[in-house]
Amino acid sequence: MTKPGSIRHRYRIEPDWNDLPEHTNTLQGISRTEVRLRFRREKNSHRGLREFTELKELVIFCPNQDAIEEIGQLQSLEFLYIDETRATDLSALTGCRSLRHLTIKGGTQVPSLMWVADLPPLESLLLENFKKITDITPLVSLSTVKALGIEGSMWTQQKLDSFTPLSGIPQLEALFITNCKPTSAGLLPLHELDNLRYLECAAFYTEDEFMALQKALPQLSCDWFVRIREHGSIKAAIKASIKR
Repeated sequence: MTKPGSIRHRYRIEPDWNDLPEHTNTLQGISRTEVRLRFRREKNSHRGLREFTELKELVIFCPNQDAIEEIGQLQSLEFLYIDETRATDLSALTGCRSLRHLTIKGGTQVPSLMWVADLPPLESLLLENFKKITDITPLVSLSTVKALGIEGSMWTQQKLDSFTPLSGIPQLEALFITNCKPTSAGLLPLHELDNLRYLECAAFYTEDEFMALQKALPQLSCDWFVRIREHGSIKAAIKASIKR
């Protein structure tokens, strides 16, 4: 769980777990005027979610396709965090016209990102373990996003064709690509991101690639820049971290 005060909290791709409402797996007895909700779907316990018309922040676990359709009717929703969904079509989320922060972890059955183009003007978007996705070209439509994450899960690597589409999102300030590996071009497309200030990634690249990126973007903060400088190589940096 991410520590409060981290970059992920600052850009709101992770909720402040200590500040969330009490967890519930039923909507019975909960006021429809609630503005924040942490909810786990069990069977049909999500039915009636659309009635929470004043809801601004929703953390939901295991929503199915029907639950996604209900969420899509929440016009006041500003922050949505989805943990594990078997839904195949996320286009209903484009109906949340007040949405500014969207995180979806475990979208394993989603076949395409075409729906992203119709989302409202987001400030942050994180997609984790979308294992059927390799083409991220639709992300170039994210003209307002300042923090973006395309990540694999702890056990599953996210494979992409290339990071090249990211060069079409010049306003990006923070990029999270942990356990995500492109099949071509490596980190080179990131050289075009003049506003990028923070990068989280795995050690899938050579020392030369990291140093070239640092030279292209001297304002960029990346843990691997520091670790390579301290230890001389990625291999030595990893070995040193294991010894701790």
